[in-house]
Amino acid sequence: MGEKTFSPNNWERLVSADRERMLPVESFIELSKPQASEIWADIGCGPGYFTLPIAERVKKIYAIDISDEMLQVCRNRALEKKITNIEYVKIKNERLPFSKQFFDKILLVNVYHELEDSKKIINELKRTIKSNGRIYLIDWKYEEMEFGPPLEHRIPPDKVVDEFKQKNISLIEISEIYRFNYVLVFGRRDGDE
Repeated sequence: MGEKTFSPNNWERLVSADRERMLPVESFIELSKPQASEIWADIGCGPGYFTLPIAERVKKIYAIDISDEMLQVCRNRALEKKITNIEYVKIKNERLPFSKQFFDKILLVNVYHELEDSKKIINELKRTIKSNGRIYLIDWKYEEMEFGPPLEHRIPPDKVVDEFKQKNISLIEISEIYRFNYVLVFGRRDGDE
């Protein structure tokens, strides 16, 4: 992952009331409809802002991050809430240590713009998502704001869609549930392994 990564020292900002106003989890829950039988991945989980509410609704979720500190914060927050169906996975790069078609749904929130090699992660997403699965990519809108990463770090959604399309992953939906972030929902094309 890139040098543009969010500092673990600022993790409390990722679970703040301001973030809840800007990026309400319940809006995503309504969109993605987590099911009790599903296995999820939250890539770049940070302190578990999305991980914990999803965990309360699914069979298992894998909290995946490059930061030991963020994974520990996520683990501590889950323990406080007595959530036990989360597996914590540290990764060093875009390689995901899971078998083919492992996940029902994969979530990436404000991670894509931090990647050094987006093509590698797209290959890994395609490899690890089930044939009928969904990939939810949430990232900063490509516009100047007084907060968030600078514009030169943000990636326009049409560029993201093109990168996924090149790997035979189809755009299913563009959701406007957030004011400052776009939400892209992807799925594998029929017949792909």
